[in-house]
Amino acid sequence: MESVTKKHLQIKAPGRINLLGEHLDYNHGVVLPAAIDKYITFDFQRSEDPAICIEALDVNERWEFQLSALKDLHTSTWKNYVKGVFILMGIDQLAPALKTGLHIKFSSSIPIGAGLSSSAALCCGLAFGLNEFFGLGKSKMDLALIAQQTEHQFAGVKCGLMDQVASLFGKEQQLLAFNCVTQDIQHFSLPLKGAKLFLLDSRVKHNLAESAYNKRRAQLEAAFVQAQQLFPTLSNLSALSTEMRAQLLPILDTETAARLSYVLDEMQRVNEVQKLCHHLDLDIHNDDNDHIEQALKNIGSLLSQTHTGLRDLYEVSCAELDFLQSNLIELPGIFGARMMGGGFGGCLLVLATENFDTTQDLAELTAQYFHKFDIHTLCYSIQLADGVHLTTYD
Repeated sequence: MESVTKKHLQIKAPGRINLLGEHLDYNHGVVLPAAIDKYITFDFQRSEDPAICIEALDVNERWEFQLSALKDLHTSTWKNYVKGVFILMGIDQLAPALKTGLHIKFSSSIPIGAGLSSSAALCCGLAFGLNEFFGLGKSKMDLALIAQQTEHQFAGVKCGLMDQVASLFGKEQQLLAFNCVTQDIQHFSLPLKGAKLFLLDSRVKHNLAESAYNKRRAQLEAAFVQAQQLFPTLSNLSALSTEMRAQLLPILDTETAARLSYVLDEMQRVNEVQKLCHHLDLDIHNDDNDHIEQALKNIGSLLSQTHTGLRDLYEVSCAELDFLQSNLIELPGIFGARMMGGGFGGCLLVLATENFDTTQDLAELTAQYFHKFDIHTLCYSIQLADGVHLTTYD
């Protein structure tokens, strides 16, 4: 391997949505994410200065460091992620062999705080770029695991692997069925004839999010330990049968039982929506409009059921999201909606008819929201997109 194999790279790293499977990535389930057409764009440029220079263009911040000193540097905010990726990729170990430096600029069109995994896009895009720039030969799954460990070790968030896999493995107009136990990835179409997805951003992010996330993860880990005591051969939560569930829930404390009930219900919804998408493909091929509409209604209902579970059982919603969701699903042209992401703010993922006007048809609801919470919502159209990829290199 040469010390530097490229002179210049430009990379796009997408954010993600998750159709269903919220919080299953660390609970032994299958999740259904997709990369979307909101990106962090990176520019990697070889420089004659042996230092590393990183520019976060959106916040007008510049950071220069020597690779040999990186481990000892105190960092915060976006620099935590950069430091983590560089160290876990082993770039600091290349320092003695490097004769040139590296200048990286990045900017984002992913709304911050909206639950679209901008941190995963940052880590995955940076890892992908370093892998290409230095010719390290790591696989996409290697990069996903490094990005996840960056969150764990350098940001203190014990996230699952879903966000990173979605950002790296996404395909245009497709969902990923990602098995978080086996790490198997299957792509399948999300047919939206006569329908569309959009995001309605509550524009709130309560400070409970990270601590509550880690608490719920610990609760489910404890529940799994108790499940294994009852059923010693149990390999993961997704293997719990209906009979096992009936025996396990009564011995858990009330709060943990509620958390586990949500997880097991969500696993069933994930299975149902995969079947619906398969049948929807066939209905579209056969031009069966009645079945198409019913399938879309069923998918929308599953989205709304997930919101109810996240609100009442997993308890990671908030008043602002609940107000928007409960009023939104009453509007003509809405099939269903749910909060998305870690919780306590961010976006609703909405399935609607293709001709639903997100300006005119949402006007009254957004006015009511502003009157109640003094917050203006934002609405984002989205398309399912390819994962992290090079756009320019030489």
